Amino acid sequence: MAQGAKVGRTYDNRPSNIILPKSKTLSVQTIKKWKDALTLAQLPENANRKPYVELCESILLDSHLASVIETRVLKIKQSKFKLVDASGKANPEINKLFEQPWFNSFIYHATMAKFKGTTVVELWDLNPETMELANVNYIEQENIIPEKGLIVKENGDQTGYSYKEDPLKPYYIQIGKNKDLGILKDVAPDALTKKFAKASWSEFVEKYGIPPRWVTTDSYSESRENELADMMANMVSNHWAVLKGNEKIEVMNSSGKDSYEIFDKLIDRMNSEITKRVLGQDGTTDSSATGTYGSLKVMQGVSDDRHDADKTDVKDVINSELLWRLQLISPIYGSLKGYTFDWDDSKEMTAAELVDMVGKLSTAGFEVDTKFITDKTGIPIVGLKQEQITPLATLETTQKKKSQNLKPVAFYKTKL
Repeated sequence: MAQGAKVGRTYDNRPSNIILPKSKTLSVQTIKKWKDALTLAQLPENANRKPYVELCESILLDSHLASVIETRVLKIKQSKFKLVDASGKANPEINKLFEQPWFNSFIYHATMAKFKGTTVVELWDLNPETMELANVNYIEQENIIPEKGLIVKENGDQTGYSYKEDPLKPYYIQIGKNKDLGILKDVAPDALTKKFAKASWSEFVEKYGIPPRWVTTDSYSESRENELADMMANMVSNHWAVLKGNEKIEVMNSSGKDSYEIFDKLIDRMNSEITKRVLGQDGTTDSSATGTYGSLKVMQGVSDDRHDADKTDVKDVINSELLWRLQLISPIYGSLKGYTFDWDDSKEMTAAELVDMVGKLSTAGFEVDTKFITDKTGIPIVGLKQEQITPLATLETTQKKKSQNLKPVAFYKTKL
C-alpha cells in the first residue's frame, strides 16, 4: 500500500492484472470488414470493439499514416509547459514533478485517443524511493466497456472491475467519450484502398515484371519439345539457349512503360486524402506540392490550428482528470493544490538573438544580468570593458607638437 495515499491498494491486486495475455495476429482487412467492425463497435448494447481494434492495428502499419499521426503527437510531446498558481505565476520546482517519462507517456496516450477513440490509462505504480508515479499503463481497448465503466478479463465478458467508481476511480482516467472511435475510422477506407493498390502493383510486377516468352520450332519430335520446355524454364537464371534450324524465342511486349502510373497515382491520392484528414492539408508533407509562399503559409496555419486544438484538449484532460488524482495517489503531489497546468508559449531566443537584444537594451540605458547572459549563451563575462584614458602630460605634449606644425596663414587686405 502506498504510504500517505488516501485510497489504499496493493500492487498485486491491480485490475489490469486480470487481463489475460494474448498473441496478436494480423488478418487481411477489407472495406467490408471495416463496415462490419464499425457496426459491431457501435451497437447500442454489448458493443464489441475487438474487430475495430484489429482493423486499426492493421492500418497503423502504413508508414504514411503513422508518420502524419506522429507529426501531431510529437508536436504536443515537445511543447513546453508550466504549472501556474491562481495569479498566473509559474513554479519551476513543481514542473520537475512532470518532467518524467510517465508524463510523456500520458501525453502520448491522451493525444492518440483522438485517433484511436476511447482510451483508459492506469495510474498505479509508484517509485518506492520517491513516491512519485513510476509509469502510466495503457489498458487495451478490447478489455474495456466504456458504457459500463468496466475493465474485463477478456473480450466478451460483461463483468469486471469498475474504474469509474470508488475505490478505483482515482487510479484510472478515461480519455474520450464512451462511443468515441477516433479519426482512424475516417481514414480507414483510404488506408485500405492504398493497401489494395500496393498488393495489385506487386501482383502486376510478379506477372509482367519478367514478360512472358515462348519458343517456336518446326520440329515435331517430342524429345526436342521437352528439351525446349526445360530450356525455357531455366532461362530465369540462365539467359542463353541453344536453338536449331528455324527455332526462335519471342518475348511478349508488356502493356506499356507507364503502366505503373495506374498504381502510383492511386497511392499518391490516398496519401493525400489521409494527410488532409489528419493534418487538414497536404502542402507541408508532399515534396511535390507547389504553390506560392502565401498559400504554403496558409497550409501551415491550418496545421497549426490542429496543434492548438490538441494542446487545448490535452490541457483540459490534465486539469480536470489528472491533477486531483495525483494528489490522492501520493503525498509527494500535495504541492499541486492550487496549481493548474498550462502550455508555455514563450519564445526561446537563440544565442545570437539574445546578444543582439542585450546590446539594444544596454544602449537604451538598461542594466542586464551578466549571469543570465552567460547561462543562456555560454559566453563567460568577466566585467565591463574599461575605456583607455590618455594621461594629461601626454595630451599636452601632443597639443604642442600640433601647434608647432601649424603653417602661417597670409592675410591680404582687399581694397573696397
